[in-house]
Amino acid sequence: MRRQVPIRERKGEKGFTLTEMLIAMVVVIFGLVAVAQLVPSSVMQSSANRSDGTALVFAQKQMDFMRTQALSSLTFSDPLGIFCPMSQTCQLGDPTQPLQVVGCPVVTFNGAPVIDFSSPASSSCLANYYSSYSDLNDPTGSSYDVRWAVVTNTVPSNPQQVISRRIILGIFRRGMQTPTLPITLDVQVER
Repeated sequence: MRRQVPIRERKGEKGFTLTEMLIAMVVVIFGLVAVAQLVPSSVMQSSANRSDGTALVFAQKQMDFMRTQALSSLTFSDPLGIFCPMSQTCQLGDPTQPLQVVGCPVVTFNGAPVIDFSSPASSSCLANYYSSYSDLNDPTGSSYDVRWAVVTNTVPSNPQQVISRRIILGIFRRGMQTPTLPITLDVQVER
């Protein structure tokens, strides 16, 4: 049988004081508030990453479409309106300006050429060297600005015969709350 010890006889046993409980609660509340502040920023970062991923996938598809065009072809069109707006003919360089950047302005960033998105395409790019793309599967209705520039290399004795084409393609999502850099792809197509 166990003997019950009266409360007054228990020595060395103490509980938490009210002050200790209040301090513990304040520490826990500060920790919870700090974690709660991380949630909105992580949601925004996740949205920006999704946007960048969508832009990269579209840029790769656009570049593949442009890269598969014959070197003799100076224009392309897309009946679906994905890579070139419907009822529009998009340009693929100008053989009368060999080895010159034609289309949208290109700047150098960390030693690599990138499309300049600092001004509206309608004022900085030549006609038919830009378009826009909207992802129909994106619940936010994101719209992407697509621009490109082309450097055409021709045979010196026959300027109409294109022997290579360098395509610099940039894509940028407009209206982002968190600033992101445009995605730029650069490819050389030769015969």
